Amino acid sequence: MADLDSLDTTVFDAIVLGTGFTQSIVAAALARAGKTVLHLDENDYYGGESGAFGLKELLGWAQQMAKVDPVDDTDKIDFDKLVGKTYSAIDVDLFDHASLSPSLEIDTASVLAKNSSQPAEAQITALASHLTSEFLVKTGTSSAATPKKDLQEAIQLIASLAVMLHDDDNKQGDSSKSSNNNLRQKVTVGQIQALGQLCEHSRRYNFDLSPKLLYSRGPLTNLLISSGIGKYLEFKLLERTAVYEQTTDTVEMLPTSKEDVFVSKALSLKEKRQLMKFLQFAVDYENQRSVWEDYAHATFARFVQTVFGLQGKIWTAVVYAIGFDGNDYATTTEGLKSVKVYLQSLGRYGNSAYLCPLYGVGSELAQAFCRVSAVYGGIYMLQHGLDHHVVEGSSNTWKALVDKKGSTLQASQLICSREYLSGHMDGYIEARTLNRSYVSHCILITDRSAFGDTSLCKTLFPKGSLVLNPEAVEGGGAKPRKNEHTVSVLQMCGGTMTCPNDRYVLYVWAESDEKEGTAKEDLLAAIRKLVHITGDRFSLKAPEPEQSSVASSSSSGTGAPATAEASKTTKSSEQQPLDVQPRMSLDQEIDMEQVRQEILAAEKKLFDESAATAASATAETTTSSSPSSRPSTPAPGSKASSRTASKSSSSSATSSWPSPRALMALYYKRTASWPRVPYPEGSDELTPLPTNLTVVKPLTHALDFEEATEEARAIFERLCPEFEFLPPTPDPED
Repeated sequence: MADLDSLDTTVFDAIVLGTGFTQSIVAAALARAGKTVLHLDENDYYGGESGAFGLKELLGWAQQMAKVDPVDDTDKIDFDKLVGKTYSAIDVDLFDHASLSPSLEIDTASVLAKNSSQPAEAQITALASHLTSEFLVKTGTSSAATPKKDLQEAIQLIASLAVMLHDDDNKQGDSSKSSNNNLRQKVTVGQIQALGQLCEHSRRYNFDLSPKLLYSRGPLTNLLISSGIGKYLEFKLLERTAVYEQTTDTVEMLPTSKEDVFVSKALSLKEKRQLMKFLQFAVDYENQRSVWEDYAHATFARFVQTVFGLQGKIWTAVVYAIGFDGNDYATTTEGLKSVKVYLQSLGRYGNSAYLCPLYGVGSELAQAFCRVSAVYGGIYMLQHGLDHHVVEGSSNTWKALVDKKGSTLQASQLICSREYLSGHMDGYIEARTLNRSYVSHCILITDRSAFGDTSLCKTLFPKGSLVLNPEAVEGGGAKPRKNEHTVSVLQMCGGTMTCPNDRYVLYVWAESDEKEGTAKEDLLAAIRKLVHITGDRFSLKAPEPEQSSVASSSSSGTGAPATAEASKTTKSSEQQPLDVQPRMSLDQEIDMEQVRQEILAAEKKLFDESAATAASATAETTTSSSPSSRPSTPAPGSKASSRTASKSSSSSATSSWPSPRALMALYYKRTASWPRVPYPEGSDELTPLPTNLTVVKPLTHALDFEEATEEARAIFERLCPEFEFLPPTPDPED
């Protein structure tokens, strides 16, 4: 990491602000082309809006984002305010599974009210002191004792979160917010103990702010391979894809590859033929325009239903499990393109179309590109405060950047994300934004997999499949309010290096058209279908006590007697899904020729047999019963574990597995708005951004990075049309 005083020059070909995903690719490409690059970030971490955090760091980030003040319309760069403006509706739920007795509750509302006129730091100190003393009393410990370090950290975090939520209520003029685990009102001993357990392993978590995956044969993966940047990364394959079926109120694993089609018990022989016919067409759809050109601008969902007659589970599998790219209103052209990329990605590394980088997706990818930039002379400075831009008024040309110390940094081009603009510049983008878009997020920690024996899984809740207001509907006072956008869920396991091995992380997100309303309102209905939430009767039923993983009395560090439920132990380890899939690098493509030949043979047999004959019925029964719905776990390192991520195609994603318990949930809403034609009336009269200033778009709610990758390529090719975009890195021996 460079220091400004040690620089030989303050004039560069390009200055890049923010280490977000798109900026990092552009910085790497510019440096690789021989340009001098200065890359600055006011954060102390890489990744920007796709950054990754440990547990304590994540909760600290949430508190920082909640301190939102109005953005001043000035020429100054106010990074903290613009970042805070990006995030809203921040809420935290901590769940107590051990202490449900009212005698173990600690009041927080009175302390917050008493100290409401004090600065935030004083409020936190007062509440933390109150929580500590009450915790010692309620656990039967001497007041002279000191809780162990993890519990002290938990108490401090809870105090900070309670003050944050209380202040946010006051800002919004709403003190009536309530939840099953409302830190504004009370805290239980069990919540403190549970958070203490999580804090004990804080560094083993790598939470993504904007979780995504990579297509195995998509533009980003191909770029990582061709440029050599992929050698810095390790991956795992996504195992399965599930979709919520409203008619049966179940989350079902659907066939998403040819192998899945043959072993699926959820589809009839006729349905399998229909699906295979469509998949064969989609691989070569460009050469069959007559089939789809009349539907090019119609929705993809209508096309597959009208032309191919897909209904029920097959329609759901094609539209959501295979073709969904984050766009609920995708046209036929967009849907077919997405399906083809998906199908082409199957088989490159195994029976899955998606790759998941380890150690946090967005942050690891951004750092990989930053390393390449640094190798080719790019200069990096984190935690570098910036003051204002210098723009030549007559020509409206960006000239320089002035930092907090008064140093002037010059360049021919500036590439940045929106939070590095001045108030006036940000106001221009705001005024030009007609169709606003937001993304509701939830990061949820659970004690077991939400999908039975599947550890790394993608799940979708189609638009209109969820009732968002069951409480109001049950009382008869309101009509059902359905989800207007698809809700995406991505489950990560310990094998992805994002959490401990006995924990799972569920990322839940969905597009939102309105800034008003909370992320919890948008996402809670989907979460209720996957996990048990303490005190929430609309969520899954709690697992049997002997199957639950709860905080034991030893976690208090005080010698207090264990509660009845806390003394229970978890069931044997065989009940937890075993992650045996090895890590892989991008140079481990497998030879799928034998697999392809087997598929062709099975496909020929499938189409040759008649559905009406007894032989076909026998063949279908035989195919459906292998593998079994509860397959044995392959040994680590075996061919089965290293060559495929396929599991059984049982109709239920959870089968007889116990429901996972929610341990902690963080909700937030992120702004993804960007100007799109047509612009609002009168916005053309505003002073445009300087021509040599490029502002990258915020990440969308799409599952992959393909749009951001193509944006980075377009920016580079516009700035350096004479150079190749990230050519292969030369071999050191050459």
